[in-house]
Amino acid sequence: MKTMILALALIVLASSTQADVVATIKKIDQSPFGRTLFDTIWLELQTGDPLDRLLSTLTDLEDRYVAEQKEDDAKNQEYQGACTVDISAFDKDLAESNRKKIELEARLEGQLYPQRSILEGLVAQKTAEVKGYQQDLNELDAQRAEEHEDFEEKVLEHQEATAIIAEARRLFADNIEHESFVQKGKTTKQAHKFTKEVASMIQKHFTTSAKKTAKFQHRKGYSKLFKAFATIASKVEQLADAGAVQKIINLADELLAKIADSLSLLRFAEDKRVEAYKKSRNFVVIALNVAGSALANAISDLASLNDIIAQVEASLETTEQRIENVSADRHDRFTQCEEAVQDYQDARSARTSDRDVVSQTIGLVNKELRTLREQLALRQSAGEEI
Repeated sequence: MKTMILALALIVLASSTQADVVATIKKIDQSPFGRTLFDTIWLELQTGDPLDRLLSTLTDLEDRYVAEQKEDDAKNQEYQGACTVDISAFDKDLAESNRKKIELEARLEGQLYPQRSILEGLVAQKTAEVKGYQQDLNELDAQRAEEHEDFEEKVLEHQEATAIIAEARRLFADNIEHESFVQKGKTTKQAHKFTKEVASMIQKHFTTSAKKTAKFQHRKGYSKLFKAFATIASKVEQLADAGAVQKIINLADELLAKIADSLSLLRFAEDKRVEAYKKSRNFVVIALNVAGSALANAISDLASLNDIIAQVEASLETTEQRIENVSADRHDRFTQCEEAVQDYQDARSARTSDRDVVSQTIGLVNKELRTLREQLALRQSAGEEI
């Protein structure tokens, strides 16, 4: 009984092993390389020649696959090592460029741009100061010109009034008395006579002067005074009195003295105004020069700072462009390396598959030649299909 069971077990095991061998043959035959290899073996089997040479060829082919794979492994390792070096170099370059970019941005945002804002504010401030001081200077000069013009008008009015009164005094004085020379060098005074013609001439002088001085801008009282003198001159009977005329002459002298004093005070006041104007103008000019110098320095500093900013911005732009270029180069290199890895893996898989086919075929020839022969024969009889 035990012998029967053992025999049945061996039969089952043999059947199972036989099925596995057939399945292996069919699997190999499904690949183009395996099919070509089986075609070659079939031809060798048809010649009846020993299979030693075929086995030797298959063994050499298997060894060559192994050698090629080792060589390919070494080349791939070397290439991927170069890839690692290149990618590392790109990463280092990018790290350095990004560090530089951060430094440049920090310098611009944290230092240069704030400095520019400060200088722009200073330039605006000093520009306003210069404009203000210049306006003060212009107003001061305009005020001085107005004051001087006013002074000249007053002086002219004083001078014209002086000339009018002096001329009137002369007319009165010339007609109050005159000297006549007689024999033996003695002089005598003739009696006072004030004719209507002289009175009319004096009246006309004062009337004309009253109209003229009525146009005065400052001393308008002269017009009324000269009208009063014209009225006096129209009364000839009063002028016949030498004492009355003398009083008029004395009054004229007093007026001339007062006008002279007024003119002196006017000139004194003008001198003080000129002195004050010069001091004030000097202070404004000093302030204007200080502000102008500060403005010039601020403008110069701003221009220099703008040059520096332009240089840093250009450096930043160059750095950003380098980051973009290096990133693109890294991506291209990384893609090349990944494609090389895929090519290597595909080649390795194909070579491994072919090597396995050769190894399995060698095993079939060495151990399952009969089954292999039968299956190839069946394939041939079935029209190239097993």
